[in-house]
Amino acid sequence: MINYIKKTFSIRTGFIIGVTTLIMSNFLFIFIYYNILLNNQINKNHDNISSELQSNLNSIKKELNNPSLDKYLSSFAKQEEINIIISDTNNQEIKNYNPSNKKDSITLSNIIEYQDKTYLITLSKKNEIFKPRIIFDFLIFELIIVLLLALTGIFGANKKILEPIASLSKDLNNYKLGIIPKKRKIHSGIDTIQNDFVDLASALEEEKQKQNRIIASISHDIKTPLTSILGYSEILSAKKSLSDETKQKYANTIYNKALVMKEIVEEFDDYLSCNIKDENKKEKISIKYLVNYLKDYYTDDLKEKDIEFKIKTNCPNSRIEVDLPKFKRVFSNIITNSIRHFDKPKKILNITINSQKDDKIVFEIDDNGCGCQDDLNKIFEPLYTTDKSRKISGLGLSICQEIIESHGGTIKAQNNKYGGFTIIFTINICEED
Repeated sequence: MINYIKKTFSIRTGFIIGVTTLIMSNFLFIFIYYNILLNNQINKNHDNISSELQSNLNSIKKELNNPSLDKYLSSFAKQEEINIIISDTNNQEIKNYNPSNKKDSITLSNIIEYQDKTYLITLSKKNEIFKPRIIFDFLIFELIIVLLLALTGIFGANKKILEPIASLSKDLNNYKLGIIPKKRKIHSGIDTIQNDFVDLASALEEEKQKQNRIIASISHDIKTPLTSILGYSEILSAKKSLSDETKQKYANTIYNKALVMKEIVEEFDDYLSCNIKDENKKEKISIKYLVNYLKDYYTDDLKEKDIEFKIKTNCPNSRIEVDLPKFKRVFSNIITNSIRHFDKPKKILNITINSQKDDKIVFEIDDNGCGCQDDLNKIFEPLYTTDKSRKISGLGLSICQEIIESHGGTIKAQNNKYGGFTIIFTINICEED
């Protein structure tokens, strides 16, 4: 489960988490700064202003008997940069000295007696929370935090992104020189890309080796009949005294060898064409149509070879969407393969076509031939053949696999209860229009 989570951890997700972490860390540091440093300064500033207002109030009380009290308060308010409000007992404002915006101000009120009357005096002074010094200190603190977080982010990006990208770039360049890359442990999305590249490189190398084996095999299979053709052609050209019977014999041999070469080249062409997936050639056909085609095409030919041939189906009205020429090739290759391996006096070949509950059509082609004593997992590999004389190239069943898988189906092989061989493949049922 952990490995799966690591593998699905994308670069985008990592970037979002990284940026979110940096932002939240910055907010956390600001919160700590406010509660530890800035809040103390704000409280201290508040206490200082409150003490200052109390001192101002005491000074005003001493001047209550001053005949020029009004001028004194006006001058005193401007000098101390405070606001003084005189109100009656009903809290109605009588006089306002040095009016100012009371927002964010600290106030201090008290009762005074002046000329045998009671008044309420209120002193206010603006609380400058963010003084230039406080703002400067905060900016310095924020700058330090941003630099630290940026360095942390750069280090993390270098570790999680830049280094893996550099490693991936190095592997790409090495692969151009023929050096196969290796997988690494999954720590980030880049490592996943690296491992995907390794898988791709391995698949390309495997495909390259397979193609090289195919080319070498085709070359080998063509050289054998070609050598015979060249040899008999040279004899016919050099020796004029050959009898007509001998000439005809050599000509027939040349012709038969040429047919072998033609069959090898056609099979190779089929293999190449089946690797090219063309969705535009698919058409919808019914199973009934397919059964009729197989009966018409193979019954007489197999009867001439003394092969008992039967077709059964439980879904004649079901429809499939296939590339018909390629799909016919599947039956041709499998039936031809069965014909080559009959070893009993009574030869049987059966085709069963049934539908399943998972909306698939299952095709089974059974024979009572010699079966397969080799590894069934190799049956569908290109060039694999049980014909030790190498009269065939071994691409037939590989072509079948390419065709079936290009149609979204599966194919497998097994020995059956008759001692023969069975090919089973599936095709999805086509949705009704």
